Amino acid sequence: MEIINMEFESEIEDLEKQIIDYPNKEDLVVFYGSSSFRLWESLHNDMKPLNVINLGFGGSSFSWCIYYFDRLFTKIKPKHIVIYVGDNDLANGIPPEKVVKKFQMLANLIRTAFPNVPMDFITIKPSPIRTYLLPEIKLTNNLIRKELMGIKKASLINVFDSMLNENGVARPELYLEDELHMNEKGYKIWKGVVRKHFGI
Repeated sequence: MEIINMEFESEIEDLEKQIIDYPNKEDLVVFYGSSSFRLWESLHNDMKPLNVINLGFGGSSFSWCIYYFDRLFTKIKPKHIVIYVGDNDLANGIPPEKVVKKFQMLANLIRTAFPNVPMDFITIKPSPIRTYLLPEIKLTNNLIRKELMGIKKASLINVFDSMLNENGVARPELYLEDELHMNEKGYKIWKGVVRKHFGI
């Protein structure tokens, strides 16, 4: 496990406060993961009428999502859990096979705590600045897809394909200037794919 990151600690404290102050804790759909969730500022409106809470924290990896899982999820009873993480793991040089082992650890935590709660994993997105990682991203998504097939009430939400251009690389118009995080156009794609998955 990485050394405690005080920046994360501050974000986690903010998330804990958000959970405590959340007005409606019934039928919660929890979005848990890294900055692609944290920066999804329109999530609540985009997912109406679902009752969603955004527990994304910036720069997180599978290890950090595992590390903070109990601390956050003992305070809520989700109806559904949606995960997005893995982007930063690959960028930090962790090979796909090890990323999948970390996915297994997180999935086991979720299944142990919430045996009957549906769980979705949003595919790791392509991004222009990480085009060099496309083979690893594709492999990781495929390996996680296979893992999900063996987990009850678990499925993949595929945003990856919709974010590629005709040359098979990330569409630059979907991203901010950093070529990593999405703009409104990118989130519009996520909104459409996730809403279709939920049948809303």
